[in-house]
Amino acid sequence: MRRIAGILAGLLAALTLASAAAEGREILLPDGAHRLTVPAEMEWQEPAGDETDLKGILLMPPELEMLIYAYDAQGLTVQGAAEALADAGRTAEVREIAGTEFLVFQDRDEADEAPCVGYSYISGEMMVEISFFYASQAAMDLTRDIMESFQ
Repeated sequence: MRRIAGILAGLLAALTLASAAAEGREILLPDGAHRLTVPAEMEWQEPAGDETDLKGILLMPPELEMLIYAYDAQGLTVQGAAEALADAGRTAEVREIAGTEFLVFQDRDEADEAPCVGYSYISGEMMVEISFFYASQAAMDLTRDIMESFQ
């Protein structure tokens, strides 16, 4: 009986996250040219004043945390960044979303070992990075839905 209750709870969480993706709101990314659609219930949190590269935090507790960074690309390319990460033994690849090349990488939070998937693209001289820390497979699937809304 506990096993069935656990499976039902997992399905309910997945359905909740899936319906969250369907009812979204657009956010403008730091380059001022691109947008993402995020679930309406994601809460915006302003970064601390000393976080100069961190431009936004969106939270869907306890399942998902989305951090948006923007910094000088310093001549780096998406392909070069992917190769450097792969050479360092990290999981990284280049993917195209809506005609834009993204560095897609996987990592873990140093503090609590939470899994992370990150997407970075270059716009002008700026690299924009969108990192997701997730607590379930449903939340991980939601990150893909968010990134597929890139325009």
